[in-house]
Amino acid sequence: MDLDLLASGKVREVYAVRDHPSQLLMVATDRISAYDRVFDEPVIDKGRLLSAISATAFMSISDRFRTHFISIAEDVAPHFLGRATLVERATMVPVECVARGYLVGSAYELYRRTGEVQGVKLPPGLSFGDRLAEPIFTPTTKESEGHDQALTSAQLRHRHGTEVAQALEELTTEIYQALAAWFRERGLTLVDSKFEFGWIGDQLALADEIATPDSSRIVRGEPGANPVWLDKQLLRDWLSQQGFRGDGPAPSLDHEVITRVRSAYIEVYESLSGRSFADWPGESRAYRGVASPASSR
Repeated sequence: MDLDLLASGKVREVYAVRDHPSQLLMVATDRISAYDRVFDEPVIDKGRLLSAISATAFMSISDRFRTHFISIAEDVAPHFLGRATLVERATMVPVECVARGYLVGSAYELYRRTGEVQGVKLPPGLSFGDRLAEPIFTPTTKESEGHDQALTSAQLRHRHGTEVAQALEELTTEIYQALAAWFRERGLTLVDSKFEFGWIGDQLALADEIATPDSSRIVRGEPGANPVWLDKQLLRDWLSQQGFRGDGPAPSLDHEVITRVRSAYIEVYESLSGRSFADWPGESRAYRGVASPASSR
């Protein structure tokens, strides 16, 4: 497969497929980020795990929603195997579409102060980890640098028009509900999740990665006051314990937190797929990115 590097992000590389201009190859690395920092220490197998979880999730909803997912790529170099996803090109909408089914994180802090979350009024008396009567839609901007900015539904309509804004909200909510039910059947809770969409022809398609521990909050069982996190919240909590919340020098990740994150991601994949991660393609190695190859075959 002949490839040209198009973009290198915090944790992923994107390649153009020369023989198929309508396709891209998305390669997930073992890099991990939090608080807008990318850490020097990789989480071994993280790229393979993100690709495995996302592919499993895409296939679970492919009969109900338009997505950009084609397949896990097999005709690739060994260092890409198991972490490379073949997708359709899409013209992306620069919005992070977040659905929240439970009151946690920044949403809980906003609710405590104001009784609402990004313009969505919530009933009084809710506690941390409570399940919401209906999922709420809390979009943000998608910034190339710095923090994404929260948007109300009115601001989203102003930026992208009523029709597109309504479609993004409806699709986000419907996809979240479908995935949340699927998670629940497998003993997990999809607490909240971030989605991205792009235009393929005249259709809005679900793109990027979905339902991964990087793009979602996931717990074993129900959240409650003391949730058992199976996502990147494990890393954020550890960093907070070290006194780091994005400012100043970042600590080095120790072996214990790296192992906990990797084990949590494996639990998510194996719970959702019903398969052993040991059977997923590729070798257990840290992939930190390579120069754009003339050919990765």
